[in-house]
Amino acid sequence: MFSILGMHRLLLAGVQFLFDLRIVLLGNRAAGKTSLANLITGHAEPHLKRTAQCVKMHGDFAGRQVTVVDTPGWWKNYLVKETPEFQRQEIVLSVAHCPPGPHAVLLLIRVDALFKEKHRRSVQEHLELLSERVWNHTIVVFTYRDQLQEQTLGKYIGSEGESLLLWLVEKCGHRYHALNTERATGTQLTGLMEKIDAVVVGNGGCHFEMDRKWMYAVEGMMTKRYTRANQRRKMVQEQWETPLVRQGLKHVHIPKVRMVMLGFRRSGKSSAGNTILSMATFVSKRTSTCVRRQGEVDGRHVIIVDTPGWWKSLPVADTPELDKEEISLSVSLCPPGPHVLLLTLRVDMSFTAAEKKSVVEHMELLSERVWAHTIVLFTHGDCLGDLTVEEFIESEGTALQWLVEKCGNRYHVLNNENWNDGSQVTNLLEKIEKMVAQNRGHYYEIDLKTLKEVKQKRKAVERKAKARAKKQRQMRKLDNKMKDVGKHFSEFSLVLLGYGESGKSSTGNTIFGKQVFGSRRTARCVQVHVEVGGQQVSIIDTPGWWKHLPTEQTPELNKDEITQSASLSASGPVAYILVLRADCSFKERERKAMEDHLRLLGSTVWDHSIVLFSFGDLLGDRAIEQHIACEGEALQWLVDRCGNRYHVFNNKAKGESHQVTELLEKIQEMISANSRGNDKDMQVLREVTEGRKVEEDRANTRLKMQGQREEDESDDVFDDDEVIWESRAWKWTTAV
Repeated sequence: MFSILGMHRLLLAGVQFLFDLRIVLLGNRAAGKTSLANLITGHAEPHLKRTAQCVKMHGDFAGRQVTVVDTPGWWKNYLVKETPEFQRQEIVLSVAHCPPGPHAVLLLIRVDALFKEKHRRSVQEHLELLSERVWNHTIVVFTYRDQLQEQTLGKYIGSEGESLLLWLVEKCGHRYHALNTERATGTQLTGLMEKIDAVVVGNGGCHFEMDRKWMYAVEGMMTKRYTRANQRRKMVQEQWETPLVRQGLKHVHIPKVRMVMLGFRRSGKSSAGNTILSMATFVSKRTSTCVRRQGEVDGRHVIIVDTPGWWKSLPVADTPELDKEEISLSVSLCPPGPHVLLLTLRVDMSFTAAEKKSVVEHMELLSERVWAHTIVLFTHGDCLGDLTVEEFIESEGTALQWLVEKCGNRYHVLNNENWNDGSQVTNLLEKIEKMVAQNRGHYYEIDLKTLKEVKQKRKAVERKAKARAKKQRQMRKLDNKMKDVGKHFSEFSLVLLGYGESGKSSTGNTIFGKQVFGSRRTARCVQVHVEVGGQQVSIIDTPGWWKHLPTEQTPELNKDEITQSASLSASGPVAYILVLRADCSFKERERKAMEDHLRLLGSTVWDHSIVLFSFGDLLGDRAIEQHIACEGEALQWLVDRCGNRYHVFNNKAKGESHQVTELLEKIQEMISANSRGNDKDMQVLREVTEGRKVEEDRANTRLKMQGQREEDESDDVFDDDEVIWESRAWKWTTAV
């Protein structure tokens, strides 16, 4: 039977009891929307397919007719601008599937997963596609699975993301519910329905209604999308066939097909290669060096070369030199050259002008000629659902349309989850053969001069890398001798320095072996003490600076924090850890920014510094010395300025203590070698500290003269500065 308590609440509020209830479910992928829809409507059959379009489900719950609209989920880390346009339109039109509108919107959040600031922003932006008013009709539903018992639920909600989850709950008028999506009890579901009734009461019996002009505008966009998609499909079909007939060219079967896969990181290159070969031959982890695989496919011998991906939105200047070399050399791994270059793009991510610029710059590492031999390969085709790939192209806008036309309107879509559908691979091979026919049998020819230059450069890099590694080994032997005769410090401090998103906090967590430093941008110095290998270590995380900008562009507050970082050390020597990403370029602008910011710490800071390359797992099998040698003079200058002291961390392997032990050994060696210079260092530190104290005294005097009211206003200015910096996107996009 229906809830007596729910009916009683509605009657007391003068609201008619609802026998017909309408609900819309929203949330990121894997939040449990489809599972909850099945639970509410009583559908026993699980809906295993990913929700690509809105799905309307009907059912009976405790004597009430319930309509539930399940919606496509967004990527948890992505803001609304990174979600494909067709999925945004689906979310907007979700309310139209239960006219005249839903009584409640259920926002599903997984509590057994980390919830960070970027996740909160993503939720807010996607929800507000339905307008700001939607919050008045929304309930936060915290979902969890069997492995998370109810008694530990509070532990997860009260973890790192507590304040962010509380913000969501408060935004929804303190309406929330917790539910096990794998084994929900009748009490949990009944309690949820009672809270939905309370929402209806709170809104005076009214449902949520979208702005009709906005809905009509979205519907109009979808109609235009459909019409243009049909026009594109016809045009492309004629374009494939007409030139062959007109020029008297024949569709020739190619017995040995050579392919090169190109694309940004996590675009699905390796998965697409596995789908084409119908076997898991490419490893799913990041491709750091070119990998060649081959197999028999549909009567053809197929050779596929997978390449390192680039950052999705960043220009070629930000790609490491080693990766650019790999891309340039990729075509030489399938001599005399590839028949096709498959440019992989995901259909479940937006494609903007920034991505277009990045693709063009990276593709043209192989010269302008590459476009005549390229097919755009859309991956994760299952995310399109009933949408055609032409509709996706039309909905995404001019950037993607330009790219497809640049490739001669040659494109194909693969469902990487369905290896059983051999037709999708057969159709791709036929398109490749037609393209080769249109190119009069020509494949992409390797520029032998360029190839020779790249190979010569690589040999020189390998020589330099070996020489640097040898030099460090010799230096460490000498430092070890000095350490044996010198003083061994059982207590010291590490100051983490670097640009924003360089991995400073992650490096601190790797040293600790657990999550200690938060994921938010470091606005003030954070100090934590730990015992590592019998040594008392104090780790001080500092605010980062803009990667390419000098100190003049860094806020005074941040510069003060960096200046005072060493003075936070209670006792023992101080070592500075200069954190750089191993998967990113480091050029003259970054070197100048690093030098400018280290100047804040005095002239002797270099004698006590070691370069630490974070995210070293993304190097693959390549030695860090190769990265240093290949990047050029700027990075080599920095490493040499630090006395050729460097180390590399795999930040994902927090349990691998050997990399931490080796770092601490290098630091002990550096400290011992510099032990005679401590008096001079302390003098520099005193000068910096005294300078800061003078400034603080002056500031305090001004505050006293201004009075209490102006003192409060000064605090507000500080808070505004924090808000401004928190709202800015760092120039580094962290992978996906």
